Amino acid sequence: MEQTYIFNNESHKDFTAAYMTALGMDQEQIDSVIAQRDFELSQNVQKREAAYKRESDPLYMEWQYDQTEEAGQKWRDKVAEIKERFPLA
Repeated sequence: MEQTYIFNNESHKDFTAAYMTALGMDQEQIDSVIAQRDFELSQNVQKREAAYKRESDPLYMEWQYDQTEEAGQKWRDKVAEIKERFPLA
């Protein structure tokens, strides 16, 4: 899931200062958007860890027991999904 922010009723994905300045944002607005992005990303560490415990760890244990390629792939797919849902950068 890609980070976005709203400015002038439009969604934006570019977090560079040059881009935000070109949109007409002042430094206080830029700092606020960056702070919010950084906070949300920091929360993803805890969210990702909880999702691993709840969703992927049981699949890993099943794979360790079964030792089948299908069980291993199911676990790897779940890990990839969690990483996409809770990006760290």
